Amino acid sequence: MRILLFMLSLAVSVFAQEIIDISVKGISDKQNEGAQQDRLEAILDAKRQACEKAGLTIESKTTVENFEVVYDFVETQAATVLLPGFQLIDIGYVQDGTYQVVLSGKIKVVEEEEQISAKELRYAKSLRDRGKHSECEKILTKYIDSEDKKVSEELKEEAFYYFIKWGYAWDMVESYHKFAAYYPDSKYLPRLEAFAEFAPKPLYQQNEIYKTTVDKWQKTEFKHNDITFTKTIIVLSDTILFKNFRVRDQSLLINYHLFSTDEQQPQTAFHFLIQYYDGDIKQGFSADAVKSVIDYVRVYQKNTSPSFQYSSSGKWFGKYRIKSYQIKGNVPRGEGPFEQSIQFDLYQKSF
Repeated sequence: MRILLFMLSLAVSVFAQEIIDISVKGISDKQNEGAQQDRLEAILDAKRQACEKAGLTIESKTTVENFEVVYDFVETQAATVLLPGFQLIDIGYVQDGTYQVVLSGKIKVVEEEEQISAKELRYAKSLRDRGKHSECEKILTKYIDSEDKKVSEELKEEAFYYFIKWGYAWDMVESYHKFAAYYPDSKYLPRLEAFAEFAPKPLYQQNEIYKTTVDKWQKTEFKHNDITFTKTIIVLSDTILFKNFRVRDQSLLINYHLFSTDEQQPQTAFHFLIQYYDGDIKQGFSADAVKSVIDYVRVYQKNTSPSFQYSSSGKWFGKYRIKSYQIKGNVPRGEGPFEQSIQFDLYQKSF
């Protein structure tokens, strides 16, 4: 058996897992040691890639002189991340003389417990944990772009990683490609690659039109500033469940109400409320765990335009972003009918 150089150090401290789909091509070398051996080499390569995509880093300089030892080692690691039901499809020998297989299925992505190495970045994390995002972002950006020779490449790499992980990258995919070009051998790449594939897809899309009529008015008492509204129409009241990057249930509570006074020429308003809960709210929760994302009231004075449009470029909260939300409709005066529309996309921005 030929000598194989392999890296045999694996992090074992794990705190989180998620499940993703993978499809990787395993390729043997070109030494052509027989179909059986070449096939095993291709399988080894495919499962090694699966381990790396799962976040198990294989990065020492141990020389292994026995192919079976290497194969058994990678098989053992792959068994911890490959879920049952994966497929191995033989392509066979191709024109360049290599034997190839395709491995597809689901893996459990594991993350090493991250130890932030630099005190500057630990301070940045403390700022982020306290909600001081602009200050945190400034520290990370300072090191990413630094030309100071005292700033190591390791610090720049780590700062760039947390810049993406913590959600400060405006274009996640482009930032991932830039990171991969700068640091092609980084231990962070498997996690960033998995998130870069996930992040561009909306977790939830809202695009609905709601039609209501004057007979939907209900009695209420809603005070805003110096106005007391006495009637309401509940246009939308719903709990939206979605799966995040770690395949855990998340809840978004959406409420949209129209309001009116009882005057002959009434003053009218809408109230748009979105709240967030870290979990499946239908499985039980504590009220203090529900956090407000958007809580907006708009009042329309008498004799104003009968139609309105309210929009915003987006709202960040937790690990998520509501992008380009828009509310349109006609002001709820007179007999109706009233037509309202609510539109936005929800994305995960950090992990």
